[in-house]
Amino acid sequence: MRISAAQRTENENRIRAAMDRLQALQDAGEIPDPREAQITRLKAEITKLREQLAQSEQTVEELTDFRAQALARLVDQHEEVVHLRQAVAATGRVARLPAARSSTTIIGSCS
Repeated sequence: MRISAAQRTENENRIRAAMDRLQALQDAGEIPDPREAQITRLKAEITKLREQLAQSEQTVEELTDFRAQALARLVDQHEEVVHLRQAVAATGRVARLPAARSSTTIIGSCS
């Protein structure tokens, strides 16, 4: 559908008026510059990501320390087991413990 020259001129005038109102609002500081808003948002996101990265690095460090301590404990326990086995093998005698008694006392019914 074609529009008349008068309609076209009216539409252009409305668009220009809207643009002028937007420029005036932006100059007055009521409408933020979209680029500045994006920069501010990205800076906040970078700060948040840096905090998350620092927390992750701290967690990795703590887990690495825990792993090292656990491995050291395992090595100590293994050395103790080896030492005890050698001590038992050197004496040649092992004392056997008495077998556990199988006396079960039933108190009340299970149902």
